[in-house]
Amino acid sequence: MSSPEKIDPLQTHFEVLKLNENATIVRRQIEEEYEKRARQHLQRLAKLDPGSEEAETVRARLAQLNAANAVLLPRKSRREYSDLLRKLRTAERDLAEAGGKRTSGKGQDGSAVLILHLRQQVERVREELRRLHEEQYRRHANDHLDEAAGAAAVDEGDAQEEGARRRVARAGERAAGLAALLARRPVKRSA
Repeated sequence: MSSPEKIDPLQTHFEVLKLNENATIVRRQIEEEYEKRARQHLQRLAKLDPGSEEAETVRARLAQLNAANAVLLPRKSRREYSDLLRKLRTAERDLAEAGGKRTSGKGQDGSAVLILHLRQQVERVREELRRLHEEQYRRHANDHLDEAAGAAAVDEGDAQEEGARRRVARAGERAAGLAALLARRPVKRSA
């Protein structure tokens, strides 16, 4: 993701997954939309030269999808993110109302100072949202690689035990590091 022009960092996670941010969303909807879009991008990425510009764009879009999935799946995280979007929508609405009052000539309610303040407020919230998205894109850029490795491990396990199926949760970087450390050195327990 070396070039930020390839994706719009102000595009909300709801827009990335084509979900209505004002509707009640359940976990299964998020999972289905993510899986559908991620599968398409992974298939496209498999057909491309890894060093090409188009492959870089597809990886950037996958990072965007991964971040949207990671933020929207947990209910608490989704609620916090929705609150930030609500803050942006409120600021934009206030700016539009103040601009409308000024142009209609109904008095001092739409003063230039108020409009400037509201524009700055909108820009601050947009900048906060952009920074949040870019940080999340960096953090979740390679989540799809972990899923592919996890799916391979599940497939091996299914080959051994055909009747038993289990869901495998993706481990974070810290958890994976701790697991690797634990696997190298056995723990001695005292009796």
